[in-house]
Amino acid sequence: MKGRKAYADWDRISSLMSRRGPDDHGSWSDKRHCTVAFRRLAIIDLSLRGHQPMTAIGDRYALVFNGEVYNFMYLRRQLESRGIEFSSNSDTEAVLYSLIEWGSGALARFNGMFALGFYDRVEKKLLLARDHAGIKPLYYLVCSDGIVFGSQYDQLLEHPWGRYLRVSEKALGLYLRLAYVPAPYALMENTHMLEPGTWMEVTAEGDISRGRFFDLPHYAAPTLRGEEAIEAVDEAVTAAVRRHLVSDVPVGAFLSGGIDSPLVVAKMRSLSNSPIRAFTIGTGERTTDESEDAVNYAREIGVEHRVRHISAGQAIDLIDDVIEACGEPFGDYSIFPTLMVSRLASRDHKVVLSGDGGDELFWGYPGRFSRLISLAGAFRTPPWMRKVRWAMNKALSGGSGNGHLRMKSLGDWHRSMHNHLPEAVLREIFPSLPVWPPECGAFSYGGCDPDRAAQHSRWNEFVYHLTMVLLKVDRASMYNSLEVRVPLLDRQVIEVASQIDWNDCLNIELKTGKLPLRRALARYVNYQTQGKRGFEIPMATWLRTSLKGLFEEKVLSRSDFLGLELDRKALKKIFERHVSGERDYAWGLWPLLSLSLWIERHRSPYSAGHAGHEK
Repeated sequence: MKGRKAYADWDRISSLMSRRGPDDHGSWSDKRHCTVAFRRLAIIDLSLRGHQPMTAIGDRYALVFNGEVYNFMYLRRQLESRGIEFSSNSDTEAVLYSLIEWGSGALARFNGMFALGFYDRVEKKLLLARDHAGIKPLYYLVCSDGIVFGSQYDQLLEHPWGRYLRVSEKALGLYLRLAYVPAPYALMENTHMLEPGTWMEVTAEGDISRGRFFDLPHYAAPTLRGEEAIEAVDEAVTAAVRRHLVSDVPVGAFLSGGIDSPLVVAKMRSLSNSPIRAFTIGTGERTTDESEDAVNYAREIGVEHRVRHISAGQAIDLIDDVIEACGEPFGDYSIFPTLMVSRLASRDHKVVLSGDGGDELFWGYPGRFSRLISLAGAFRTPPWMRKVRWAMNKALSGGSGNGHLRMKSLGDWHRSMHNHLPEAVLREIFPSLPVWPPECGAFSYGGCDPDRAAQHSRWNEFVYHLTMVLLKVDRASMYNSLEVRVPLLDRQVIEVASQIDWNDCLNIELKTGKLPLRRALARYVNYQTQGKRGFEIPMATWLRTSLKGLFEEKVLSRSDFLGLELDRKALKKIFERHVSGERDYAWGLWPLLSLSLWIERHRSPYSAGHAGHEK
C-alpha cells in the first residue's frame, strides 16, 4: 500500500522472487492505494484459474497467497453451504472466500503454511498474515509514505523506501548472537518480519491493528501419557501426511539419517499407490555424514533413493547461491546441504515433504532439553549461594567449574546454548556489542520447576529455533523452485504434542528424545539411529582449508560490520585458534563471513546513504 507515488520498479522487485514462482506471474492495482504482484509455483489446479493475484466480487477483493492450506476442501464445503460458487479447484480461492466471509477470523480455520496479503478496495484495508508455525516468511517495511511487504527481505531493500535505511542495532546484536534475526525484528530500521501465528491490518490512513490467531502454550497440564500418547501421535502424523500428499503434481521427500523424515517417508509409502522418491545429501566426513543411515532407511521402507555428496570445492561454488538465496544475513551453515538437496529434488519434483518440527515439538534436542530440565533444581538456590558453589567448583576442578551456576536464571543458561559465540568472546570482538533487547522475552524464564522448565524450553525452541530452521528450508528450496511441506507441523500434530507429558517424549538418563516418533517409526522399520545429528557439513574443516583465504579477505580485513566497530586483533586470535585446531569456532565464524558477503552484495551500492553505518 502507498500514499504518494513511490516510483518503484515493480517488475524488478517482482523478478527478485522469480525462482519462487516460475510458472506464472501477475499484478493487480487499484491505481491509487494498493499494488500487489505475484509469482506462482503451480501445485494445485495447474490451470490459469489458479492465477494470482486472485480477485473476487467485481475486483473489490484481491489476494496474494504463498503456500498451501491443506484443509481447503473442508473450507470450500462450508463456504458452498453458504451459497458461494467456486470457479477453480485451487486452495487459493478457498482462502480468498474464507477471508471475505470471516475476515481475520478465517486464519484460525486454516491448517497449512502461508504468507498472505488480502486487500479490500472499498474499505481500503490490507490484511497481512503468517502461518501458525512460521513456515512461510513475510517481511514488511513501514514508513510515513506507506507499507511494502514481500516474501523476501531483499524486495524491501530494492524498493526506493528501503534503499537508505539505517541499521537496527537491536537486530544486528541479535544476529551476532543467534546467527539470524528473529521476528519481529529485521536488520534495517523500519523493517520487520511478521511473527508466526499473527496478523496485521493496515488502512489507507496508516492506522495499524494487530492480532494473534495461534500460540503454542508456555505450559499446559498434560492429558496424554503412555500408550495413549503413542497412539495419538501416530494417528495425527498419519492424518497429517495424508493431507500433505494432496497435490496435482508428484510429491517426493527429503530423507535424513534421523527419525523424523524417515517416519514421514514411511507414512508416505503406506498411504500412496505411486512410487516415492527420496533425496539425501552426504558430506563424506564421518561425523556429519548421514547418507549411509538414510540408505538403510530407504531400503527398509521401499522407496527410490537418490544420494549426492557435497565437497569442499562445491561449497565454494555454492557460496554465491547461499547469499543470494537468503536475501538477508543468515548464519546457519546447514543451508549448504539444504540448498543442494533442494536442487537435487527439483530436477524431478515441485513438491517434497520434510521432517522438520519433530525435534522442537517432541523434545528432540536431548543435550539442551535434558540439561535444562536437570538444572532446574539448581536455580532453587539463591544467586549468592550459586556463585559460592561455582567458585568452589572452579577451585577444586582447576577449570571453569559449573558455568550454569553463574547464570542469573535458567533462561540465561538456555540463551547461552544458542549463542554462536560465547557472550564474553563476542564482546572482545565487538567492544560496543548492542545489549540484548529488553523487550525480547525469548529466554525470560526464571522458574525452577522441572515440568514447567521442560514445557517452557519446548515453547522457546518452537518459537525461535524452529523459525530459523524453517527460514533456511524456505530460502534454499524456493531458490530452486521447490515447495517443502512439513506434516509434523500440521495443526493436528501440534495439538496432540501440546497435550503430551514430556516424560513420555524424553529419556533424560539415556539422552534420547522424540520417543513417540521413534515408536511410530518402529512399526515400519527395524533399523533406527540413536544419536542426534543435525543436517550439517564439515564447516570447521572448510574454514581451516578451502574457505580460509576467503575469511581472511572478507572478514579479517574489515574494521566494522555495518558501523559496529570490530576489534580485528581479537577476531584474528579466535580465528587462529580455530585454524590450529585448538578450538572449533565454526559455529560463530561462518555467521561473520556470511554477514560480510551479504553486506558486499546488498548494501555496498547504497553505502553513501548510510550516514556512517557502513564504512
